[in-house]
Amino acid sequence: MNYQACVSDFFKSPQWGMSLLWASLATLIPVVGPMVLSGWLVSLFWARRDSDDPARFPAFDFQFFVKYLERGLWPFLVSLVAGLALTPVLLVLMLAVMVGSGAFAPHAHRAAMNAFGVVLIGGAMISYLVALLVFHFVTQPMLLRATITQSFTEAFNFGFVRRYLALVWMETLIVALVLFGAGLVMMVVALVTCYIGLFPSVVIMSFAWQHLQKQLYQLYLSRGGEVVALSSKLIECPPVLPPAVG
Repeated sequence: MNYQACVSDFFKSPQWGMSLLWASLATLIPVVGPMVLSGWLVSLFWARRDSDDPARFPAFDFQFFVKYLERGLWPFLVSLVAGLALTPVLLVLMLAVMVGSGAFAPHAHRAAMNAFGVVLIGGAMISYLVALLVFHFVTQPMLLRATITQSFTEAFNFGFVRRYLALVWMETLIVALVLFGAGLVMMVVALVTCYIGLFPSVVIMSFAWQHLQKQLYQLYLSRGGEVVALSSKLIECPPVLPPAVG
């Protein structure tokens, strides 16, 4: 696994500045924006039969807006459904934090709840982080399969999920931790830049995620994993950039 390349490869394209600008603007579109961004990245990493060189990845182009949207739809829907399944767990943990902080206790009894509250809040926060980690761990192969097959139902092949995690569970866990740390950095950047830096950070983070997902899949195949048939919907794609002169 090359964790440095998942970020540095973004800047190898001679048009990375324009891509970052247009992709950042796309993320401002409610609901549709994340799907379009995802679809562009799917085009880069999964529809490039003629070149895997990141320096020749095609720039973000609004003329392919509909194509990007189509390709980003399926992993978005899978993520949405999986997120809905996680919501009750997060609500319970949020309630535990509120109880621990004494939000529902009479003022006279709040001091007596301090010790209990600290333990409860600490436990709830740790459980929250663990829940997010498990969520990423389980859904990563589902999102991968939805991306490659361009299908919603194919993502819920739990036999594939088990085989995938059996072969690359350690690397999948490390990727989850790396992305969690990168997410914290992104939050700091957003705060320092009054949230202006949030949008380009989301683009670069999404690129890194797709890059790592491709690396995990290649590692999975190298360890004897089954090949997932690439959807015919990923055949047509924007042309690669010409090789750099000199």
